[in-house]
Amino acid sequence: MVLIVLEGAIVIFLIFTTAVTVYTAIISSPFMSSSKKVIRSALKLSRLKEGENFYDLGCGNGRALVIAEREFGANATGFELSPHHYLISKLKCLILSKRAKVFWKNFYKINLSEADVIFCFLTPKAFLKLSEKMKKELKPGARVVIYSSLLPGWDGKKSSELEVKNFKIFLYIN
Repeated sequence: MVLIVLEGAIVIFLIFTTAVTVYTAIISSPFMSSSKKVIRSALKLSRLKEGENFYDLGCGNGRALVIAEREFGANATGFELSPHHYLISKLKCLILSKRAKVFWKNFYKINLSEADVIFCFLTPKAFLKLSEKMKKELKPGARVVIYSSLLPGWDGKKSSELEVKNFKIFLYIN
């Protein structure tokens, strides 16, 4: 009897986490891992400094958080809605970093006002909604590093762009 209940609980958990992961892919982006080379290039382009607040919106496997904290000395914080990727990112940060934090949250619902640098690798559809939120909440001088897609409504404020591994990285300054 206990085995049947346990199997049922596992099935329900797997259905739930898969449904949330699919929902996440629809509202923001399916999981697409960024290479270490691309992340380092993006963080150098953003001029991320020690002690600054770095936010990774849709942090996936947590790779950017670990690099931002260990190599740049940033206060790295990630937000991930997919339970699978949240758990992977949380575990990676627990093992490989001292201060990086990961939250299981929808990044559309967080306050961005403390961020100095935001990193995201999302779909153009996700950027439409996020663009307005960033315009309202980001402090002056905050930098936004976008991988592979332009940020709608910020074309005139684009500071620079860089091509790495056939992908473009865009930097915007609020």
